[in-house]
Amino acid sequence: MTGMTKTVEEMLSRLENNSKSELSLVRALAEAIRRVDDQMLHELRNLSLQHELRRESILDELQTLATRLCHLPARPTPSAIRAAIDQPALAQKRANAETVDAGDVVGNGTGADWRQAAQNIQDDLDFAFSAPPPPRH
Repeated sequence: MTGMTKTVEEMLSRLENNSKSELSLVRALAEAIRRVDDQMLHELRNLSLQHELRRESILDELQTLATRLCHLPARPTPSAIRAAIDQPALAQKRANAETVDAGDVVGNGTGADWRQAAQNIQDDLDFAFSAPPPPRH
């Protein structure tokens, strides 16, 4: 029995040593994981800071662009646009009047209405330049 007691004591001693070595390995692993977590958190914060700096830089560029756009020459008034559109139409009316005076037949009435086309262009311009700005995110 003495041999068995000695064997049990040796086994207990080995178990204790194994337990201590495994405990030290677990503690070392926990410390390594903690260091990696701290490093990752630090890098994530740096990345977030860099993103914010880039975002602010882009926003500043956009604001500068918006300021420059406000300094562009003023758009012509709608009456000036209509006058510019009507000038070719007046020349066409004169040409038609001259051909009528010469005895020619003026079209068959199937042509498009230039007044409606001019109004459509004006409506498109008004819509494009009066649309509300896109939402800011």
